[in-house]
Amino acid sequence: MTLSQRTIIMIVTTFITLLVILAITFDLIILSHFTTVEKQLLYDHGKITIAYLVAGLLLAGSVFCCMMVLFIRRTVLRRLESLAIKLRQIADARDISERVPLSEYQGEFKTLAASINCMLESLENAEEGMRESEGRYRMLFERAPDAIIIIGLEGDESGRIMTGNRAASDQHGYTLDELCKLRIHDLNTADTNKLCDDITATIVAGEWVTSEVWRQKKNGAEFLVEVHAGLIRIDGKKYILCFDRDITQRKLTEETTQQHLGQIRRLNDELNHKATDLAAANNELETFNYSVSHDMHGPLTRISGYCQLLLEDDSSIDQSAREYITRIHESGLWLNEMIDALLHLAQVTRVEIVSVAVSLTAIAEETLKELSLEHPERSIRTHIEPDIVVSGDSRLLKMVMINLLNNAWKYSSAKSDATIEFGVDRSGVAPVYYVRDNGAGFDMKDADKLFRVFTRLHDSSQFSGTGLGLATVQRIIFRHGGQIWAEAEPGIGATFHFTLP
Repeated sequence: MTLSQRTIIMIVTTFITLLVILAITFDLIILSHFTTVEKQLLYDHGKITIAYLVAGLLLAGSVFCCMMVLFIRRTVLRRLESLAIKLRQIADARDISERVPLSEYQGEFKTLAASINCMLESLENAEEGMRESEGRYRMLFERAPDAIIIIGLEGDESGRIMTGNRAASDQHGYTLDELCKLRIHDLNTADTNKLCDDITATIVAGEWVTSEVWRQKKNGAEFLVEVHAGLIRIDGKKYILCFDRDITQRKLTEETTQQHLGQIRRLNDELNHKATDLAAANNELETFNYSVSHDMHGPLTRISGYCQLLLEDDSSIDQSAREYITRIHESGLWLNEMIDALLHLAQVTRVEIVSVAVSLTAIAEETLKELSLEHPERSIRTHIEPDIVVSGDSRLLKMVMINLLNNAWKYSSAKSDATIEFGVDRSGVAPVYYVRDNGAGFDMKDADKLFRVFTRLHDSSQFSGTGLGLATVQRIIFRHGGQIWAEAEPGIGATFHFTLP
């Protein structure tokens, strides 16, 4: 009902009420001018008049109510019916994107139609959210790497595969339609089916089960899966949700790993036995070396001593015999040096490394000072870089510096302007230490022979030595985890580079 209709009804009702009040007031005024008998007659007449008036009013009200009912039925109910028909059409079409046309309604009906449109829009948004959520879960379900199977539990669905994902169909070699026509017993092996009832009872009791069972593919091939299954409810019905993971390859890998570990243990045992045998052999060899060196030092010392006595006796030895005795004496001294060098080399291989801070600068200065005292006739320019400190075994690193500097001193002896340099190159990732001289040098094609035992690149008549010094240096550097190499040119000099981590 619109505002104008409500206004008309109020005006009509007010007008009728005023008429009734005026009529009663008029009667009371007239009665005040008559006698008692006349008043009684008029009173009786007034009652009859009022009764007629009330009856007329009731009749008019009834007519008015009938007209209002007809008006409401014609306007209000018809509009409600049209609104209901539109809603029924939307419901039958199941399309909540449709809206009630607001132009067909006015007043409260237009407000009601707008509210219905807001409700339809909310439902549409909720449905769109549900579709997106369902799409996400469907994508997760389909793209899961493990097989997912839902199995029925009630009535005719008991044991039947209700649905599965792509991984489930691929894993068993069926299409999804073929898979949904099977029962779980069709996928299990005979041994697995014997356990199936116990597993199902545990799941129905409300527990999640993790177990390893055997399944078979469409072609009959059997494979091992790890099943994680539990009870779920969908629309009031009970189902079993299974997550299956093929662990055949993992089991093969584990078995292979166990076999490899067994082989490794056997090899380790064999290696330990060999290491024990090698340690015993090394101990025996070391004992033998010291014994031989001790036993050889005595005769060599006596030979050298007798040769020295013969050389000091000028009366009884001619010149040719003296030369032979001199050679014997020198060979004995060389053999003594060789024995000492071999003992040093053996010691380097077996000595335990104790890392401390070692000043290579101090060792170089001390070594060159001692060489200058031993050979005061030589004038050599030296350059030693200050504050070179490394971490390593002080005894072994001292042997490295002594050997390299002795070589530089020895092979530069023929130079009148001899120069010896010790420094470090820090331009790379790690510092590279070097000992450089401008002495005899060597041909780089023979560089691979430098660090071999008993190998010498120069004639022993020119430069003395045992051929073990550089081999000892290389072993010490390797034991510290470093590298050593050389660069040289004949007649120009040589540079020995080494690293210490």
